[in-house]
Amino acid sequence: MSAQIRFFNKNKIDLSLLDSVTITITDATATNTGQDYVDFMRNRNNTSAWLTTDSNDAANTEIEVLLGDTKEVSNIILVSHNLKAYTIQYWNGSAYVDFSTIISETTNTETTNLHTFTTVTTDQIKIIITGTQTADADKQIKQLIITDEVASGQLEGWPIIKRPRHSTNKKISTMLSGKVNVVESVGGFGMDLTVRNWNIDADLDLVEEIYFGNRGVLVWLSGGDETQFSRAHIGYRKEDLFLMRVVNDYTPEFRSGIYSTGIKVNMKLRESID
Repeated sequence: MSAQIRFFNKNKIDLSLLDSVTITITDATATNTGQDYVDFMRNRNNTSAWLTTDSNDAANTEIEVLLGDTKEVSNIILVSHNLKAYTIQYWNGSAYVDFSTIISETTNTETTNLHTFTTVTTDQIKIIITGTQTADADKQIKQLIITDEVASGQLEGWPIIKRPRHSTNKKISTMLSGKVNVVESVGGFGMDLTVRNWNIDADLDLVEEIYFGNRGVLVWLSGGDETQFSRAHIGYRKEDLFLMRVVNDYTPEFRSGIYSTGIKVNMKLRESID
């Protein structure tokens, strides 16, 4: 079950949480630790990043994250980064300790990493970086996602991904010259997940949690494995996670009206602000 779609709760350090989250950078050699850029790791945007200046592998760069209050955490995702060697620990009330699945990378070559472990309740996370994929390069992370799963967290079935759409909400006006003026925004992503006969209980529990949870959820179409696609198009890449909400009603109609069959599901998901 390595490639099916995954669902997570909203990032526990999402920028919408404003000042309740504190991120502190310590670096022994950097002329600029990137402290002014830490919010780029929590803004859901892969066009910006936290970045150091004049750091090196000997600096033992530390990122300490104060969550504001205690949160349940079972997953940490580093998105679009250049880290080769690092450890991640959590605060147990008296010291930083390892997760049940120890996070201690020494030869990482991936640029987006998912770390999963038994759920902990904590108010602090620490990342210690001891090496970059290019030796002595400055450290970079575009998104740091600290979260937990929605219900089972990952589908067992394979819904059809229909009508994927990247909308920039274009406003087009025609000038007297006949040329057009186009105004567009950063935009958002949307798609439908469709299954004609869904009868996997764990999947349906997850679907119902998305419908009735009254909140946005992080959707990871690649499930962390973009190699399953013939080409990693935008939206299907490993670094593409979207905070989305379902925008249509839940209509659990049994297929062909036969109660012993599964139900038809057409879940319309759209990128949301919260």
